[in-house]
Amino acid sequence: MKSTTFIAHFPSIQSAILVAGDGGMKIRLDIPESQMGAAIPLLTMRGQALRVTVETMESGGSDDRRA
Repeated sequence: MKSTTFIAHFPSIQSAILVAGDGGMKIRLDIPESQMGAAIPLLTMRGQALRVTVETMESGGSDDRRA
């Protein structure tokens, strides 16, 4: 089992969370440059089922988006 952890946020666009006509959902995440190394393994996970856990972080100010 592969895994990776990184910090991301929903972009400030209306299409960040879409409910599809087939009853599913699509989400988009913005990943800051400082987290790209941790997110790179996602490229090897294409086409695989994923278990997704989402946790909010305590807000430490405007730098959270660049974490």
